[in-house]
Amino acid sequence: MEVGSVTIRDVARLAGVAPSTASRALNGGSASEKTRAKVRQAAQALNFVPNQAAKQLTSGKSDIVAIMVPEEPDFVFLDAFISGMIAQLSSTLTAANLLPFLALTKPHDAREFLNVIRGSGAVGVIVISFHYSKPFADVLKQCDKPIVCVGTPDPAMRYPYVDVDNYQGGYDAATLLHDRGCRHVAVIAGPTNMQAAVLRTQGVIAGLKVLGMEPVALVHGEYGSRHGEETMRRILAEHPETDGVFAQSDEIAAGALRALLDCGKRVPDDVALIGFDDFHVARVVSPSLTTFAQPLAVMAQTATQMLSERLRTGRWQRRVILFPAPVVRRQSA
Repeated sequence: MEVGSVTIRDVARLAGVAPSTASRALNGGSASEKTRAKVRQAAQALNFVPNQAAKQLTSGKSDIVAIMVPEEPDFVFLDAFISGMIAQLSSTLTAANLLPFLALTKPHDAREFLNVIRGSGAVGVIVISFHYSKPFADVLKQCDKPIVCVGTPDPAMRYPYVDVDNYQGGYDAATLLHDRGCRHVAVIAGPTNMQAAVLRTQGVIAGLKVLGMEPVALVHGEYGSRHGEETMRRILAEHPETDGVFAQSDEIAAGALRALLDCGKRVPDDVALIGFDDFHVARVVSPSLTTFAQPLAVMAQTATQMLSERLRTGRWQRRVILFPAPVVRRQSA
């Protein structure tokens, strides 16, 4: 509750009361009118203004919402989806008169999650869900605050969530590649402990099957350019007939593109390439990536509305809202 060099302790000292009493007097807690007057006088004399977040915590009437990201901190700020979603949620929560609080907890340190939530005084939680962790899922069940997920959680985690239709996106990728004349399609997928990757994989396999095809290669790994590049080189060596690639993120696609060009392949003439996300990298690589767009702004707005409704009504409903991932056609397919 510090503003400049003046703290609540300074106010308490001038008013002749304990810091806790001064805090209650300023924040509407239990204190006599005489005490309130003394504390207000002292605060005015010192030009002290209570910090709003601290005031909410002290009053127990917090409008703080924790944005919980159970990932390694360096991954959080390097990943375009997570960093973009944090920015969008911060904007939509603030517009809804809710105070966003970013809470980073490592997946293997799940117990810390409850400590962070309790310590922040949050009234609700938005989890940006990625890798499934049973310890984290188990601890999440002990949280008594309303929870909304952004991204599809593991089926065992029965929370309302918003996401893109990852299955349909994968299915549409198969159709798009087939329509371009591709008959030997490889899939460079995300990790198997992430529902987005699982659903995109199920979708593309189903789409290819309807067309009388199956992947010439299907390789899972982390969402990153290194996975894309290394896997693409291996696929070209083992399956030189490959003429189409569905990379399950733009970062994977960027790595795959580098490998294709290094190996002398013309994109899209020799090999068509499709990504997923429509983040910055899709626009700056050459050739630019045909990809499926994630509508981060509308997802954040919807997650905020879902949580706000729960806080307002007290009613719990497991709603699932999936948004289409429209194709953005560029040069790579």
